[in-house]
Amino acid sequence: MLEFPDAFTTTYEEGRATSPEKLAQRIGGDGDDFVLGAFGSDGKLLGYAGFQRETRAKLRHKGKVLGMYVVPEARGTGLGKRLLLDLIERVRALDGMELLQLTVTHSNESARRLYLSVGFVSFGVEQNAIKVDGVRFAKEYMALSLSPA
Repeated sequence: MLEFPDAFTTTYEEGRATSPEKLAQRIGGDGDDFVLGAFGSDGKLLGYAGFQRETRAKLRHKGKVLGMYVVPEARGTGLGKRLLLDLIERVRALDGMELLQLTVTHSNESARRLYLSVGFVSFGVEQNAIKVDGVRFAKEYMALSLSPA
């Protein structure tokens, strides 16, 4: 959040102010929500990707990728793609899931390329979606169909 404040909707300060109990509640959900972590041999967290399923009955066929991140020293190694593919595989295994969605800062070309490379397609761009220190950034909406071809 500090390194790329435009990449996350939550600010660093908001993230730090969130209690561990509140975080556990967010990822605990109804058992379908989860966060994946990738760790180095020294136990250091190298990357993570989260998933949150929609809770309302008419939306339960959809879910969102939340807060994907890879530390600078692990970028370019394929770790982000492996995390994302693992997340997709786990989401496909959830009963009734048909659509996986995400938003990405429109100017974040490396993240956009990653999402496109695993099959996500763009379905719109929200101009001025977030504002960081007075600068506005667009967010691109992307989706991946989980239905069998």
